[in-house]
Amino acid sequence: MEILSFAFGVLLIIVLLSVIAVILGAMKVNKQGKQIKYLEQSITDTERSIWHGMSNNHSEIHHRIDHVVTQCNSYTDKRIDKLIDTYFKVETTKEQTKKLIKG
Repeated sequence: MEILSFAFGVLLIIVLLSVIAVILGAMKVNKQGKQIKYLEQSITDTERSIWHGMSNNHSEIHHRIDHVVTQCNSYTDKRIDKLIDTYFKVETTKEQTKKLIKG
């Protein structure tokens, strides 16, 4: 009888330790699951933020390019207008000179 009581006692301790180990393991798995969900959300938020920043940068670059192209076109247009005005002034001066020479 003493051996049977001892065996049941040892078996009970083993079962209790196993149950405690299973409970602790389940708690750790649950905690790891929560951490994984948090990290996934964090990664998703970071990715969304990066894409948003890239989109803003892309729009800003196109806006700046358009602005520079507009400025270049404006400057070129002014230079061409000035060249045309200068050409007509030269032609007018040539005609006036010829009239003066011819008398």
